[in-house]
Amino acid sequence: MPKKISYFEMYTTSLFSTVLQLITDIYLEFKYHFYWYFSPGVDYITLWVVFWIYPSVSIIFLNFYPTSKKFSSSVYYILGWTLFAVVYEWFAVNTNLFHYNGWKLWYSAIIYPFLYLLLYLNWKIIRWLHQMSL
Repeated sequence: MPKKISYFEMYTTSLFSTVLQLITDIYLEFKYHFYWYFSPGVDYITLWVVFWIYPSVSIIFLNFYPTSKKFSSSVYYILGWTLFAVVYEWFAVNTNLFHYNGWKLWYSAIIYPFLYLLLYLNWKIIRWLHQMSL
C-alpha cells in the first residue's frame, strides 16, 4: 500500500482508534452486555481484534481518504466504508467471532458513518497539531 500518511499519523490514529474501541467496549460490552467477541467477558483473543483490526482499518481508511476531491466524494467514501464495516460485522456474527445480546446490525449501520467522520476529524486535528509544533 503506498503511504499517503506519515508514520506519526499512523501511530496516533492507531492509538486513537484503539482507545475509542476500548472505551466503547467498556460500556457496550462489559457494562450493558450488548455484544461480545468470541465469549462473554475478558479474554486474550479479543485483544487480537482490538489491537490488529481497528488500527489497520483506520490506517487504510485514512490513507486512501479523498482529501483533494469534492465533498460528495468524502460522503461516498465514508458510506462505502460503512457498507464494508456492516458486511464485515455481519460475517463476524455469522462466524461466531462476534455475538449480539440486544445489539442489532442496523445500530452499527447508523453509528459507523459517525465513527468514520470522527476518525477523519481526529486525523485533521493530528495534522494541525503536528504542523503547529514544527
